[in-house]
Amino acid sequence: MLIRIYKILIFVLCIVSSMLILLGLYQTQASYGQLDKLLVGFSRRRTFITGNGINEHKRNVTDNDKNNTQRNNQTTRKTSSIFLDYQQVLKSGNFSMNQSVNISEVRPDTCDACFPQSSYIYKNDNLCSTNNSTTQVKLLIIILTAVSETHNRTTVRKTWTSISNKNTGELRYVFVLGKHAKDPTWNMRALEEAKIYGDIIIKDFMDVYNNLTLKTMSGLKWASDFCSNAKYVMKTDTDTYVNTPKLLQLIDSFEIENEIIGKCAQHIIPRRNETLKYYVSPVQYPHLTYPPYCLGGAGYVTTMEVVKGIARVSPNIPFFFFEDVYVGLCNEALGYKVRSVKEFNKKLKRNACWNQKIIITSHRVSPREIRKTWNTKCLNKNV
Repeated sequence: MLIRIYKILIFVLCIVSSMLILLGLYQTQASYGQLDKLLVGFSRRRTFITGNGINEHKRNVTDNDKNNTQRNNQTTRKTSSIFLDYQQVLKSGNFSMNQSVNISEVRPDTCDACFPQSSYIYKNDNLCSTNNSTTQVKLLIIILTAVSETHNRTTVRKTWTSISNKNTGELRYVFVLGKHAKDPTWNMRALEEAKIYGDIIIKDFMDVYNNLTLKTMSGLKWASDFCSNAKYVMKTDTDTYVNTPKLLQLIDSFEIENEIIGKCAQHIIPRRNETLKYYVSPVQYPHLTYPPYCLGGAGYVTTMEVVKGIARVSPNIPFFFFEDVYVGLCNEALGYKVRSVKEFNKKLKRNACWNQKIIITSHRVSPREIRKTWNTKCLNKNV
């Protein structure tokens, strides 16, 4: 009996010892790793940690000190140095969201003309001309598309952009492309397609997911330079159904001024877990939350004046690989806001007439669903 009790005591002591050892290891790792990342650049002692792990300066912060908390969230690290090898992003398209390239410090909020620039392969600078028409350009739609998505572009041309009357009406649209990352023959096909339809611009960065910020900013900059006569600008994707008749009917009633409208998000926290697909390190983005932004795939709308402002400030806003967040950073730098509108990014229903009546945009929709929704004949289609 005594031997059994002795064995039980030894077993319990071993379990307790193991737990204490593991707890000690966890605390050691957390102190120097995960907790610092979760606090976005600040250690548990409220010491700011740079990208090189150097303690730069101390801040005394209490839970009740809202002013200090806001300053921590809006810490600005102004610098003229470029912390990312943008040439690799532009030329190879190999930059990974989970990989930092030539990082020398925490991403600054502003910089001196550091945003990467690219050249036009096909400019299409006359698309918004009204020389031969009395019709003014009310809405320009910038559509992001991959080089190989010819079927998607064909569907869009035959459905919700068809009311543009081949880009001669009050609605104009343009597809934005880069270069195919692997097969040069796709680039030749895209150039031929651009010449045939006259609704494509092509730039010389690699057309890969991680360059969506470059693609988005290329579209907005093109709009500012070559379609400045448009009153409103929309950005969306080819896998989106856009109810263009309803949008044109309602767009003035939204009273858009110094803002972006659509399906918008606020107070979004960057994902700091390294195992997640959309992981962002405190070095890549050092703030507690992202700025307010709208979902570009689902489609957002703003005025040309806002687009011009974003194009003007973007050279001094460092590159960030989430394109919607990047536009949000530019929008915030201008002091502008975002506003959610309920008709944006609604899920399509089987009732195509309901879709035509209620929805303005629906994202992640197949070409078949787009054609069905658009081609169904309904009474009071735009009511």
